[in-house]
Amino acid sequence: MTGATASRAREQDTSLRAERTVSYAMGKSIALNAKVGPVSVQSVEFSDRGRVPIGLPGMRTTPPETSTVLRGHFVVENPSADEWEVTFTVEFRDKAGKVIDRVVKKAKWEGEAKPYDVDHPILAYVVPLIAEVRITLEGRLD
Repeated sequence: MTGATASRAREQDTSLRAERTVSYAMGKSIALNAKVGPVSVQSVEFSDRGRVPIGLPGMRTTPPETSTVLRGHFVVENPSADEWEVTFTVEFRDKAGKVIDRVVKKAKWEGEAKPYDVDHPILAYVVPLIAEVRITLEGRLD
């Protein structure tokens, strides 16, 4: 990114980082209304996918019997013609605010609206302990 492009990105967008803490709920769309650069992350919905294989085709693995896969389904839109990369950090926390588990994933958007799924294997016995989720978003012009 050139100095002029970086300067333009900083001027046009108020923030390249956003953080939201939401109550953990399955099967319910939770409004985030977060913006990093021009990228708008509108909502997230959590679901328990069970012991489904995860990973890339040809490299898929099935979590052990003591695990399950939690999915965060994010609704995301980038109306600009520039390609932006967003880093999603999702922290599952207990009622005291202590981190149970954390996942970090990245995705890119260029002039499009498309959902993004964050699948994360986690020990099944800790899922009932999750009280809240802290979602940190960091954007950068790619």
